[in-house]
Amino acid sequence: MQDLPENTALLASVEAFLKDEVMPQMDAAGGFRARVSANVLGMVRRYLEQAGRDGAHEERELLTQLTGKKGTIAGQTAELCRLIAAGNLTPDDPRLRDYLWLTTLAKVAVDQPKYSGYQRAREQWTAFRDAPPAQHPHL
Repeated sequence: MQDLPENTALLASVEAFLKDEVMPQMDAAGGFRARVSANVLGMVRRYLEQAGRDGAHEERELLTQLTGKKGTIAGQTAELCRLIAAGNLTPDDPRLRDYLWLTTLAKVAVDQPKYSGYQRAREQWTAFRDAPPAQHPHL
């Protein structure tokens, strides 16, 4: 019995097929629809790749630290919003800053990983995270 390729490999194959073989043979409207389809497949593939790294665990841990409560990500996020709205968490709290940076970077990594602004932000975050607190560059 043969093992099937991983889902991400299957998605990458269809994405490449659309970009390399289908799009060049289509008129402008059809090529646009094929490009949109390939981009959607790429987003789903990147999401699955990221989910395989269990980023949800890290997000849940950060939310537990921020809210003091355990639960689902949705429930913890709602609690985080309540704490921010009540003024109990403010933008100068380094834990909130870290959470916002990490979750935003994770979302853009799925949606637009080649976006130059994302690449710069990821580099800035890495430099910030790795620097001693006294030397933190301003983000």
